[in-house]
Amino acid sequence: MVAFVEMCATFAAFAALCVFVCARCGIAAGAAPLAVLCGTMIWYSALGSVHLLIPAGVLWFAAALAAVVWLWMRRKSVRWREMLTPATVYFLLASLAVIVLFAIRRPVFSEWDEFSFWGIAPKVVKTENQLYTYNPGELRVSTFVPGLIMLDYAFQFLGTAFVPWKVYAAYDILYFAVFAAAFSMLKRRHWHIAVPAAAVLTLIPFLLTIYYRDIYVRTTYMNAYADIPMGLLFGAGLILYFAPRRKTPGVVFTALLAVTAACLAKDMGFALCLIAAAIICFDLLFVQKEDVPFFRLKGIPAKLCWCASLAGAPVAAFLGWAAHMSRVLGSNRFDIGGSANMGMAQMVLTGLAELFGIGRTQKFSDIMGLMKNAFFNTRLTMFSVGAPEGRLGRIFNGSGCMVVLVILAILLMAFLLGDKRMRVRTAWFALWSSLGFLAFYIFTGFTYVYVFKEYFAYQLGDYNRYIYPYYAGWLAAALVMLCASLENAKPHSVGTLFLLALCGGCIWRADAFLQPQLTVLDYPESYFLERRDQESQVADAKQYLTRDDRVFLVAMDVDGRTWFQLYYEFYPDVGVDYSFGCGPEFSPDVLRRADAMPKYFTQEQVEYFTTHPFTPEIWCEYLAESGCTYIYMDEWDGAFAENYVHLFDDQLESGATLYRIEGTGTQTHFAPMNGEEADA
Repeated sequence: MVAFVEMCATFAAFAALCVFVCARCGIAAGAAPLAVLCGTMIWYSALGSVHLLIPAGVLWFAAALAAVVWLWMRRKSVRWREMLTPATVYFLLASLAVIVLFAIRRPVFSEWDEFSFWGIAPKVVKTENQLYTYNPGELRVSTFVPGLIMLDYAFQFLGTAFVPWKVYAAYDILYFAVFAAAFSMLKRRHWHIAVPAAAVLTLIPFLLTIYYRDIYVRTTYMNAYADIPMGLLFGAGLILYFAPRRKTPGVVFTALLAVTAACLAKDMGFALCLIAAAIICFDLLFVQKEDVPFFRLKGIPAKLCWCASLAGAPVAAFLGWAAHMSRVLGSNRFDIGGSANMGMAQMVLTGLAELFGIGRTQKFSDIMGLMKNAFFNTRLTMFSVGAPEGRLGRIFNGSGCMVVLVILAILLMAFLLGDKRMRVRTAWFALWSSLGFLAFYIFTGFTYVYVFKEYFAYQLGDYNRYIYPYYAGWLAAALVMLCASLENAKPHSVGTLFLLALCGGCIWRADAFLQPQLTVLDYPESYFLERRDQESQVADAKQYLTRDDRVFLVAMDVDGRTWFQLYYEFYPDVGVDYSFGCGPEFSPDVLRRADAMPKYFTQEQVEYFTTHPFTPEIWCEYLAESGCTYIYMDEWDGAFAENYVHLFDDQLESGATLYRIEGTGTQTHFAPMNGEEADA
């Protein structure tokens, strides 16, 4: 209940800022939430990078309070009725619905990468009130850009404890802000356009990420991964610019905020935001006839300044984060490493050379051939018409090609229904967004060739996660063009019927692939039962621990997933060793890997512990040199018990999960803390 009140208070402060932006800056009411969220991401990221997170939060809420005071003083002159649009109604109802739903159901993290970064990073930031780069611990992926984590922190700022469901709510509020902005140009008389448009937009995360029907919960709106928000933020800049017919400095500035926020969403967001900025700049220079003043400048000089800002802001964000990484982590953002051990610029130049046949390698030909085949034949979306098998059947059964055809069909309808200016704008948008997709697709191919290891590259590992962000932003932006063309259409027009048909088709495909009882609408409590038990067991163990302790984990599951889950539960309250007691093998017959050693080990220590069989004596030496004071036993096998059971005072029979390391050298032994023997 406390977390719900905190979330509602934060949302109220956020709403006050939205109303202020709408009333003071002339931004459409439906677009204001997206503009404020993008600004919030940039604000917290900038101050968090210089160790000022708490002042950032205090000033953010102070700004909200000032907005309330300003609105109260001018309450008679503010046009309140103009703010009640279909977009604002949609945004408020959808956002409040997810807040209430998650507050009641209290979902917890359950996906792999949530434990390795996207869930643990916001937990570290909230608990420590500093950016995760200042307190990485054994968080091996600590170089990711901070935008989405900072958005989480903005909604976590009020309150003393980290609440996982607030992360999901923050992401979903961002989604709904993007969708609301997409039809923010529609007035109250346009409900016949707004309702089907809102339905299609809300289904985008499902339509582009689900391609089979299964019996598991689909966590699309209950997921902390960055792929969907990065894609929607790519579309956000295009949406904020193209949605209003009249381009004002405020409109272009909000687009600038969005492309910068996209750069801060994930590393690949830098490529996406530059594509969005390029499309906007072209329209601004060659399609937009009216002036868009830049301070006192007008005409072409003003537009050139806006273009420089649109390109310069994300570049500044990219370079700023690179400088932060170099200063705090000592790492080089331009050195992407990977299988070819190349820098970023070298990868792009080498890829372009091979693309045009200069020094082309067999690996390049193979991977790019696989990428081409995947575009036509890989099922990754709900856009499927049940076509028979064969080449055409594979294209029409959920492939990327099918998505592109749907988007181009929407843009074609927007072109046919628009006036002269809208037709020109839509035609150029269709051209440049298509070329942008081609460039993005080729660049993704480069990462498979030069960054990923052979086995992953030749399997096109995570292909769908790398590609669908562009589809998501592109589809949302295409719907903006359609809504803008339909703005003056009659309810019974061809365009409205097309939108209704599109809405019906999307609902039909969602119904075919997605069972409502397996979504966030009614996910079963049993889905989180194992995680809640794990959370309870770790909480019990933490009663015996302090921040000066360091815990070695033994979690011998098949793929090491449990180690990440346990690390998430312990950290940052208790230091956790980057334990190699995870995975299916922990025995004297297995040599440990160098990357499983603590970061602070010397080269001599790493060499010693990676070249000696892990006998009980060597393990005890490792525990002493790594500073471990406790062992947490989650799961072990018979081979482990046979080799190491004599070290445990209870012979691993008391049911304890936490053991204190006592003694030194050959006298080392492990005393149970929370089992039957300890209780006795």
